[in-house]
Amino acid sequence: MNALIIPVILCGGSGTRLWPASREKNPKQFLKLAGPDSLLQETIKRALKITGGAAEKLVIVTHESQEDLVKEQLAEINIQNPEHILCEPHARNTAAAIALATKYVADHFGDDTYLWVLPSDHFVGNEEELEKACSLAVEAASKGHLVTFGIKPTRPETGYGYILQGPALTNPMVHKVDKFVEKPDLKTAQSYLELGTYLWNSGMFLFMAESALSQFKEHSPAILSQVVDSMRGSEQGQILPDLYKAIQAEPFDKAVMEKSSEVAVVPCDPEWSDIGSWQSLWELLPKDENGNVIEGQAVCADVQNSLIKTKGRLIAVAGLENIVVIDTGDALLIADKNNGAAIKEVVTNLKKQDR
Repeated sequence: MNALIIPVILCGGSGTRLWPASREKNPKQFLKLAGPDSLLQETIKRALKITGGAAEKLVIVTHESQEDLVKEQLAEINIQNPEHILCEPHARNTAAAIALATKYVADHFGDDTYLWVLPSDHFVGNEEELEKACSLAVEAASKGHLVTFGIKPTRPETGYGYILQGPALTNPMVHKVDKFVEKPDLKTAQSYLELGTYLWNSGMFLFMAESALSQFKEHSPAILSQVVDSMRGSEQGQILPDLYKAIQAEPFDKAVMEKSSEVAVVPCDPEWSDIGSWQSLWELLPKDENGNVIEGQAVCADVQNSLIKTKGRLIAVAGLENIVVIDTGDALLIADKNNGAAIKEVVTNLKKQDR
């Protein structure tokens, strides 16, 4: 691609949905869940390959407590001494993170630079499809649009937000956005699937810096001004923590995208997953003849459609189906693979017990 596109990787989050493998101090983006590299490393490699960009122009937004871990992971894929790691002193959700990255990119690379904002912990199975979508997004962004990537749904998913696509723009493969929709119940999700005009909200965005800054000024001026203030007067590469802490914690979708009339969506199907549960990881990974995903020392008898991951000791499972067994040495999870709510409740209880 000829345009200067800066990949901006959002590398935050506490990562408790894949407990016990993912922990607050070592969330899922740093784990090797679906290949030889971590999800963060895969995201960076994919973004640099598609944009044709240099690693020296990669921007990562993370929490200051994870800076060393980010640098370790970059070094593992031969990115030494990264120049553009933005460390938030406090987690303030994606609106603040994206405002920070946008102002930083505008200052360092020019306000006509494109930002491709990507979560660090998502899976993409078809890079060619994503590259096509990225090209379409650049074309739309060149006309001032803030572009999001809508995933064509394959099932009535209740764990994702949705995008209702409106009429096509100049390019028939890019649409205006009619509205963003919160996570629906199963019946509503089924109706969205049948209508065919609703897309999963992937959390990926592409826009020019000047376009995003303009929309921030119009729709969320307080967030932008506070972010800019927090970047002033501090030592190079640091953000003033007291000013940053005062910023309202709000998602970028709500702060800007839902309010703007300049939003476009590129429908695509790059075999995407946010790997938001053990069930979704099981769906991605290759299975044996019984539908099981087994990693580590495990012996199974009459076990179907299950995910078993163990480090070290032997795990034996018999006469069960649709379960997840995750053994990390210091913790063991045994659960109904399809009951993500119960797993979430376990993690909530562990937090209350300060464990």
